[in-house]
Amino acid sequence: MGRSTVSLQQIADAIGVSPATVSNALRGTGRVSDKVRDRVRAAADRLGYVPSHAARSLRNGRSANVGLVVPDFSMPLFPAFVQAFEAAARARGLALMVADAMGTPGDQAAAIRDLEARGVDAVIVIPVRDTDRARMTPGVPLVVVDAAANPMNAVSSDHRDGGRQIARHLVDLGHREALVVVSAAASHVSDAREAGLCEVFAEAGVSVRRVACAPTFDAALDLGQGLDLGGATACAAAYDAQAVGLITAFRARGVAVPGDVSVTGFDDVIWGRIVDPPLTTVAQDLALVAERALDIATGAAEAGPRLFPVTLVARGSTAAPPERPRDPQETTTDTE
Repeated sequence: MGRSTVSLQQIADAIGVSPATVSNALRGTGRVSDKVRDRVRAAADRLGYVPSHAARSLRNGRSANVGLVVPDFSMPLFPAFVQAFEAAARARGLALMVADAMGTPGDQAAAIRDLEARGVDAVIVIPVRDTDRARMTPGVPLVVVDAAANPMNAVSSDHRDGGRQIARHLVDLGHREALVVVSAAASHVSDAREAGLCEVFAEAGVSVRRVACAPTFDAALDLGQGLDLGGATACAAAYDAQAVGLITAFRARGVAVPGDVSVTGFDDVIWGRIVDPPLTTVAQDLALVAERALDIATGAAEAGPRLFPVTLVARGSTAAPPERPRDPQETTTDTE
């Protein structure tokens, strides 16, 4: 069947529902059960249905475009975020316009203005660190995806609980002294993850030392080359990029992971699956975050903070601590 000839009525007839139900299911609006929505979308895919953006614009005077601003495409998490948003937008018959903030608040503000000038109906922003709230005031609805502590946050993963899950995992393995590596720049996400880690570590009597660096592979690699582990047998990083940088530096120094020190990250990006050993981390449900953000952007759901659960992914970078205390002279490089 030709893609341009398939109508809502044909989809409705194919599965025995009304055209209105089909319309609501495809747009993500109205009261449609998940089961019916899945049946409608499956039938639409099977029949080759393509929504007419032009017809929709003529009916309601809106372009059905949504903008998405991500912090930095060079970080592996954000292409995955874009894929999740693209899938959710496509299912709703929306066109997604994506902009890269290039890691700076100034470029982020410029990207928001540019998307608004191009006629988007709403802008979804995953903010860069050190974002100035006053510079995020577009003339269209704004949906912020960040962390619970951000007053503008509309939807996010439960970053604090992810920190709790990592800490419980390390405590259960027997670790009693840990390094926590966080973002050197102001970040609600890093702060929430750190708070969850420290909450559980404090309850378990684990000694914690905090270290800050940029949330990048290179910054963590530099940090790890001279980092004094002291008596720490675990290193919990706020981001996978930091964790992978630390593992790489430790291996170059002859520090075994996890034999001498366990290392964890957060985000479950591809780097953590290919590093040796594979990284213990926390996975976000990016699809759920994207679905909710688009529901708010399109008016299908009321605005209001919503946190989605995260999942611990235990891999080979964590194990029980070594039986004997490590001699710091064996694992510390001379930085003089």
